[in-house]
Amino acid sequence: MTAPATERTLATFRYRALDAAGALTTGELVSGDERDAVDRIRRLGLRPVEVAPARVGLLEREWSIPGIGNRVGADDLAVMARQLATMVGAGVPLLRCLRVLADQTDHPVLAGSLEKVAIDVESGDSLSVAVRRHPTVFDPLTCALLRAGETAGALDLVLAQLADGLERTAATRRRIRSALTYPIAVLVMVAAIVTVMLLFVVPVFSGIYEDLGSELPAPTRALVALSTVLTTRLPVALVTVAVVVIGVRRWFATPQGRLQRDRLLLRLPLVGPLLTKSAMARFGRVMAVLTRSGVPVLETLSVAGDNAGNAAVTEAVAEVRRNVGRGETLAENLERMPIFPPMVGQLVAVGEETGALDDMLDVVGGTFEDEVETAVDGFSSLIEPLLMAVIGLTVGGMVVALYLPMFDIIDLVQ
Repeated sequence: MTAPATERTLATFRYRALDAAGALTTGELVSGDERDAVDRIRRLGLRPVEVAPARVGLLEREWSIPGIGNRVGADDLAVMARQLATMVGAGVPLLRCLRVLADQTDHPVLAGSLEKVAIDVESGDSLSVAVRRHPTVFDPLTCALLRAGETAGALDLVLAQLADGLERTAATRRRIRSALTYPIAVLVMVAAIVTVMLLFVVPVFSGIYEDLGSELPAPTRALVALSTVLTTRLPVALVTVAVVVIGVRRWFATPQGRLQRDRLLLRLPLVGPLLTKSAMARFGRVMAVLTRSGVPVLETLSVAGDNAGNAAVTEAVAEVRRNVGRGETLAENLERMPIFPPMVGQLVAVGEETGALDDMLDVVGGTFEDEVETAVDGFSSLIEPLLMAVIGLTVGGMVVALYLPMFDIIDLVQ
């Protein structure tokens, strides 16, 4: 019995080699081991002189380290896909397209990844195989579409569909981000005002009331106690907050924590419906593009689930995929899942009956994109009065709590 094959760990190798004219040339490629790297160099028509693992420094490995500063946004990927589709459609060789894009892009992570993809393509790999080695830059949707385009011989058309999808995704994210920017800024401002009052204003009133010896009302005592904790144990409070924030973030980084967080977000009154509609829009568009490109339904569901943007939706799509793999229809599974609105299952059922599943999935994506836009506009108009109420209740409540003892003082003076 043979042992099951295991996935090789890929590494970057730098080489010096002689070409047919005897000139020395240098470069790098990604390979599983040094022997495979030597074989690939020879297939390029070169005679290896030296092959060694690349010493990856901080700047050189920048594109492979996931982080806030190293992420490639949908806008950058959309521009890249659109330009690549245009050049491939014009008959420009793929390797030259990749080199040009690597030189033109201003994003260092994307530029580094494109350069490595070009090296792999030059070594004989297909484009879909090469981009799969950069999962932090190219998502499963991109990899699946590129493989479908290569199989069908319509890479330029698939790249154009990919660019359309990425542009729609970027536009939806911009709308949601713009709707959330204002409330977040206001909440930060309220937190700053409350902190300043607790650290500097409340202690002054607390000293005055202590000198007068009057008994404080319950709201004032609570406010003074909170101020005392912050002023006397500020380092402990800061460390406690930092530990809690780091712990919560690490828990959210785990699959179970991310799933619980996303489930909670979907239940929130205002944010939940908006996130649900956004996930349905992405699910519909991704399914439509992959189905139209000839990708098998099980792989389509896998990619669509990974691109849903919400772990709860991803879990539901995974359950649908398992059931479809057992022979059940896609529509009846979507209708059974509470997380999917009834309209999704009904439209998919129509698409399966008429043989126009990709068109119906496009309708799903377009409908929910319109609903996201409407929901964002409604959220923006509703959030302003709510935030004003929060500011009034928070700051006004603190001011009232501070001045409540003044009425007792006036009675004592009289």
